[in-house]
Amino acid sequence: MTFVKPSPLGASKAAVYKFAEDVAKHVKYEIGENMRAFVSRLGGRISFHEEVQPGDEFPESIIVQPSGEFQIFLPTVTTAERDRFTIAHELGHLFLHFPKVKRDHPGIAMAATRKVDQTDQVQRRAEWEANWFAAAFLMPEEPFRNYRATGASATDLARLFGVSQSAAEVRASTLGV
Repeated sequence: MTFVKPSPLGASKAAVYKFAEDVAKHVKYEIGENMRAFVSRLGGRISFHEEVQPGDEFPESIIVQPSGEFQIFLPTVTTAERDRFTIAHELGHLFLHFPKVKRDHPGIAMAATRKVDQTDQVQRRAEWEANWFAAAFLMPEEPFRNYRATGASATDLARLFGVSQSAAEVRASTLGV
């Protein structure tokens, strides 16, 4: 099967954050919602790899068919929090990058994997955009700021939003709270 890699939007981080929050509202995502059930509600599937081998083509990835049907691949060796962020990251590719792929390459599937060639600036940028999307999708700015203002620690925020403590710390730093 032929796949096209995602093309980055080139949008600002702030624009991607806003888009992610708008998408979350549009699809009625609730903070802390079960991501597997959410993906199913969107019509997607999640597949787990028993063991990720060196050279595995799709260790953490999404494949989107020309019809919009999608499948997210996850390894079995990661935490639930990591999986939530990975799922949101892959949804970032779906919502940010697939529309352009569908327009520019009708009839061809898109495959995005977190494992990219570090010298490929185009794919690195697409990965950054998907990460920005995931952060804002899972940890929207206003609720995040509001909970932080109550004195919530990074651990508290991680638990509330269902992400790793590291992800909560990065989001807090990015938002300056």
